[in-house]
Amino acid sequence: MYVLNSLMPVFLIIVLGKLLCRTGFFSDSLVKGLNQLTYWVALPVLLFSEISSAVFDAGEVRRITLLLIAATLIALLLGYLTARLLRLPHRSLGAFVQGCGRANNAFVGLPIIIYALSGTSPNVKALATVALGPAIIFYNFSSIIILLIHGERQHKGVAAVGVFLKQLLLNPMIIACVAGLLINSAGFTLPQMISRTAAALGQSALPLALLCIGSSLTFEKTPAAASPALIASLIKVFVLPAIGLLLGRIWGVSGTELKILLIYLACPTASASYVLADMFGSDAPLAGRIIVISTLLSTISLSLVVAM
Repeated sequence: MYVLNSLMPVFLIIVLGKLLCRTGFFSDSLVKGLNQLTYWVALPVLLFSEISSAVFDAGEVRRITLLLIAATLIALLLGYLTARLLRLPHRSLGAFVQGCGRANNAFVGLPIIIYALSGTSPNVKALATVALGPAIIFYNFSSIIILLIHGERQHKGVAAVGVFLKQLLLNPMIIACVAGLLINSAGFTLPQMISRTAAALGQSALPLALLCIGSSLTFEKTPAAASPALIASLIKVFVLPAIGLLLGRIWGVSGTELKILLIYLACPTASASYVLADMFGSDAPLAGRIIVISTLLSTISLSLVVAM
């Protein structure tokens, strides 16, 4: 019952997003607008609001962040080796590798942590949000590097640096995380009218994000069982959290810290991976299939983690 109460609100809202889209209640233009609102405004404001005002243990945040990045890096390397063994074409390699490691933590992981762990520790929301900030920067950094190398739209020299910096520096969630961390570390308190406005707007981020996930899911052309998309999805939602569990045990991490780490690692592949794959001339259809399959499989992996 605990697992159902923790996960079902998340997946019910995702299903609602799909139903609203299928019934025509959500038009294509509305879905596009909601995605833009969530990506450019609601989620960045939520991250900024929570990080800038969070009271947290720096040691706990550091452990979660470092383990999150370390486990993801191992999964990316494993994905690269697997892609070579599968003899994937150059165009597909980048989409496959980022699909093995880039997690949908802001859209899926954070809501599940809030729903599942809010009663276990008074500062779990602050801890999870602050730890996510550097990981978001790492996800974008690694994905851009991978797709710059393996995308068909080759960028060289100054052009490659320019593309890299543009994608990294103009990412709204990275800007929000960095700004929030700077304000928090400086001990600056936002004016009440600003903090309340940001808090109110940030409250809309999680349901909006989940509705967007549901409305963007497509089950057409789902590949056969032995396809690269399924292999990448299995690495993402099962192998990656297993790596995180092993690293966590070695480091001596347990309790709420370990559960936050594993929920983040068991999340499906980020929706942004499709956008970046398409932008850099990688295999966007493969990226899309990995998102769909990993989202379906994450119902199992996240249930296992929450039930621990």
